[in-house]
Amino acid sequence: MRSRVIRVYQPWPTPVRAACYTEPAVLPEIDAWVDRLREQGLVPPDVDFVIRDGGGGPVGVLDDHEGEHELHPAGFLVFGRGKLRVLDESAFFGQYHDPAREEI
Repeated sequence: MRSRVIRVYQPWPTPVRAACYTEPAVLPEIDAWVDRLREQGLVPPDVDFVIRDGGGGPVGVLDDHEGEHELHPAGFLVFGRGKLRVLDESAFFGQYHDPAREEI
């Protein structure tokens, strides 16, 4: 009987645009970015991004047809494949890398 090896290969993700929540001062910039995406027709008109007090500091909240998704410090708001989504730092760097870092 022959032994078989099964492997799972992940496809390379398509490039995305992403904003990282590094400090509270960037949240208005992220909000303006979402507004521009909506104005350009790249995301649906009912998709919104608001800034709320999260108790431990401000959080960004993406509101889309799937519900509300909180953007916490070190998290990423990602635009790709025609939609926005919130990823924590671990999930983001598990899927994406910065091509500029390959030059270092």
